[in-house]
Amino acid sequence: MEREFAGQDRYDTGIRLAKNFGTSKGGLGAVPTAFVASGGSLVDSISVAGLAGYADAPILLTTSGGLHRNVADFVEDYDVRTVYVLGGSAAVSDEAVTAIEALDAKPSVTRIAGDDRYATAAAIAAKIDAESSWCGTDAVSAVLINGSSEALAFGVAVQTVAYRLQLPVLMTAADELPDATAEYITANDVEHVQIVGGTGTVSAGVASALTTLGVDTVDRVDGDSAAEVSVALANMANNGCGDDLAPVSVNRAALVRGNPDGVVAAPVLASSLANGELVTPLIVGDTLPASVRDYLAATPKVVAGAKLALGIVAVGGTAAVSEATMDAAVEAAASAGALSVSIGAMDDTNNDKKTDADDPVRPGTMFSLYFSDDVEGTDAELLAKVRDIVEVNGVVARVSAASTESGDGVCTPRRVDVTLAKALANGDTISIASSAHTFGTDDDQRRLAAVASERVVAAPADTARPTVKIIGIANEEAFQIRVSDDRGIAASTAIESGDLVFNSGRGAATRGTITPPSSLVDTDDNPVKAATWTVAVARDAGAGGTGVEANVLVAGDRLRLNSGAVVDTSANVNAAAAGRAIAEQASPRAVSVLMSSPLHSAQTRWSVPTAFFPSDTPGDHEIFISAKASGDAAGAAGNAWSMVFDTPSTYSAAKDADIDVRVDTKGKTVTVRFNNGPVTVASLLAALTANADFDARFSANTGCDAVATTRLEPSTAADDRDSVAGFVDAAGDTSTTGIGMTQFAVEVRFSGYIATVSADELLADILARTVARNRANEAADSVTELRTLLGIASVGNALSIVGSAPGTTVRYEMTTASTAYMPQARDLVDIAAGHTGAAAITADAAAGNAAHPAITAVPAVATGYAPDAPTRLNATTINNTGAQDRVDEDKNGASQPRITVSASVKARN
Repeated sequence: MEREFAGQDRYDTGIRLAKNFGTSKGGLGAVPTAFVASGGSLVDSISVAGLAGYADAPILLTTSGGLHRNVADFVEDYDVRTVYVLGGSAAVSDEAVTAIEALDAKPSVTRIAGDDRYATAAAIAAKIDAESSWCGTDAVSAVLINGSSEALAFGVAVQTVAYRLQLPVLMTAADELPDATAEYITANDVEHVQIVGGTGTVSAGVASALTTLGVDTVDRVDGDSAAEVSVALANMANNGCGDDLAPVSVNRAALVRGNPDGVVAAPVLASSLANGELVTPLIVGDTLPASVRDYLAATPKVVAGAKLALGIVAVGGTAAVSEATMDAAVEAAASAGALSVSIGAMDDTNNDKKTDADDPVRPGTMFSLYFSDDVEGTDAELLAKVRDIVEVNGVVARVSAASTESGDGVCTPRRVDVTLAKALANGDTISIASSAHTFGTDDDQRRLAAVASERVVAAPADTARPTVKIIGIANEEAFQIRVSDDRGIAASTAIESGDLVFNSGRGAATRGTITPPSSLVDTDDNPVKAATWTVAVARDAGAGGTGVEANVLVAGDRLRLNSGAVVDTSANVNAAAAGRAIAEQASPRAVSVLMSSPLHSAQTRWSVPTAFFPSDTPGDHEIFISAKASGDAAGAAGNAWSMVFDTPSTYSAAKDADIDVRVDTKGKTVTVRFNNGPVTVASLLAALTANADFDARFSANTGCDAVATTRLEPSTAADDRDSVAGFVDAAGDTSTTGIGMTQFAVEVRFSGYIATVSADELLADILARTVARNRANEAADSVTELRTLLGIASVGNALSIVGSAPGTTVRYEMTTASTAYMPQARDLVDIAAGHTGAAAITADAAAGNAAHPAITAVPAVATGYAPDAPTRLNATTINNTGAQDRVDEDKNGASQPRITVSASVKARN
């Protein structure tokens, strides 16, 4: 909100505007020409904007009875050599003209006047020694306004455009074209007339009279009020007239009254206020008109992910544009809510896979400030501000560093990392004090709306003991001691003979060798959270009974681990635990197949075809469309959608913008058709998001340096019709595909322990119903094809026996680019009875037996943990007695569970 032109009266406002104009031209002595008009009436000055633009000159206001001191000072200071006085002596007195001529600068003074206001406007227009054209035409053009005193505000609305285009501004009565105006049009072969206002201001009869005079085209900037006309002109400046008026500011607007202030503002708004960009003038009254409010509220809040902070300048003091009107305009145009800040940890302390203000601050020297909107600045600038606002326990904190932190694809960060000189302790309170400092971007600096505070909380003490489970199965050679701890097992842990007590269930046997895990740290030297020790048994053959081999467990053998043998990273030790060897298992069967809810880990991203952009448009102006992380286009589902862009052969850039966006939810297609008109980055983004079906599924944005007014060039070339947008990654790199991915997990829970898994075959059985459901679309007749569809190179990379072998749960973690190949709740999983595995299938095929069967018929799944009895109990090893196997179910049994979606299964461990 700016009031740099808030003068004490209209004359003071006028001189402030003129000085702004003069400064842009080089300062004192740099303005050779100026126009002087009466400050008491709009009648004579309302037609001068086009001539002032042609002369590149400011407009000054003086009192009717003499020369205002401001005008005299400006003419002297800026060395004005030529002064044009507008209107007769009733408007600007002869005494004023004499006073100008008597100034030290000795300017030449020329009065431009006619017999009436209409003739004066024609006389002013005749001074424009050039053929000017209205936007989008090549015709000799003129602007026509209603010249009555009550309608002159309509003329104020068009002043800035007339100045930029150097167009003559003519006057008419509401229902009759004056002779002076008609004579000018005829004498100057005017081919196009742009009427300003609706038919209530300039009638259809006047428009017909223009045609009768020989004017080729008559157009109208429609509107029932001056405010509505100013909004129509503003929209035109940002769209249909953008090339002719360029450059046009996209982040400024001006509020003006329908009085002389608006006339003298035209040179500034058209050239000097915003570094040469044209600033849209909006006509206001004692209150903010609804049309202006709606226009300001509709300005883009975000372009390319970056805020568009709209600056509003009021022309004149509060008598011209009241504080209430200004406040209403700022409220309507506000690009964002109040800026707030929260305090959180710098990393994921609450283990929710996100780093944000919800993460509790732990003792130490570092934390982060999370702002509700974009912040930027050098480290030095931020450090100076942060030192003033951060307190610890009510005392100014000693801050040693502050810097912004950005993530991938973030244009402007919203996080500031803070480092303190003194470490925070448990229970300390960090607070943000109120201050005059502002934060934000270069164009959008705001004070913090509210202070924040956060208590430092030490991580919960780890008092949980490591968990120990001892598993033994008859006819195996060792017990397994499985240890787990959420925080990690201490690397110093070593289970030794003194920690164990072995009791034989039958016959003479002792504890044998203890084999520790290969390592208690992972590849990154972090403590492992699960590990397995094996404890062998030493037993004489037959000591456990007839047929018992040497060094195997028998049912009833018992192993105890004393307390204190295992230590976790928090120095907690295990409680005593014991396990008893169980009898050999019957074939384990799948008790349940549980599936996680899908996690849409990557969203599909498209790039609008480059054929619709000018050849010299930078890449960061391209428009990208991304699927949202929820809805029916999220994750892998988005890959089935197509983005189609089209321009009909009837397309005309000269017509009003018309972009048709349609969403076919059944065919999964978004079609964008550029029917007519100039298309900009902002208008395409607006058209896309205005479609409710599109907005529910997709978002559209551009590169960080996008400019809202960048023009697109819809192509009608045959090769560009029905152009399909290609996938592009988050960095805009077309060398990689920005395809959507969905992650999910499946857990198969068995009734007994599983030692080995034929991973492909089990996966094939799980997904057999899914494949059958989609076979009409895309057949997958081998596990290799299935892996390709799922986007995984090897099932083994996505599979784990939960915990470590032996276990009862087999878990798959998978990422797919096609939701068609995701199982669904209630799918029947037909797990066939055991088989020796993939090797046997391959052997069968090599022997000329049945070829590798289709996925739905693959029988091999999991090998049971019970030993392969025929290789252990045979006639040779048991004194050639020919004894039969007591247990021959060494593989899984057939089962048919249905898939259940369970909250206990997470898509990612």
